[in-house]
Amino acid sequence: MPKNIEISRVKAVVPDPAAGAIVLKAEALVDETPTDLEIAITTDLAPSVAIALLATTARARAARDGLEPALEVLAAAVVASGNAEVVRLQLLFDKGAVLPVEMPTAAGEALKHALVNASLS
Repeated sequence: MPKNIEISRVKAVVPDPAAGAIVLKAEALVDETPTDLEIAITTDLAPSVAIALLATTARARAARDGLEPALEVLAAAVVASGNAEVVRLQLLFDKGAVLPVEMPTAAGEALKHALVNASLS
């Protein structure tokens, strides 16, 4: 096993439905040697991993810039989830990272009303 792995750039994020996974293709330094990696994350863990990576990035940026941690969303969209009782919200972050978040339709309605009220304030 390598002692040190440092991912320098994520080149692609590719779904692999046959394996039930999301595959990250990345450039990394493995024990100081430039290496292309493929990291498979099971589909059910992908949102948790995405949130953890985004939070880590936010903390690193906050430490660098002297700001409080925050995840800056560039855009958001609501798309069909394939289930009438569930709404999928997709958040777009810097460099094209997309985080899909599913919630009950009632929670989506509550979010919609809160956003409308916030914009009127």
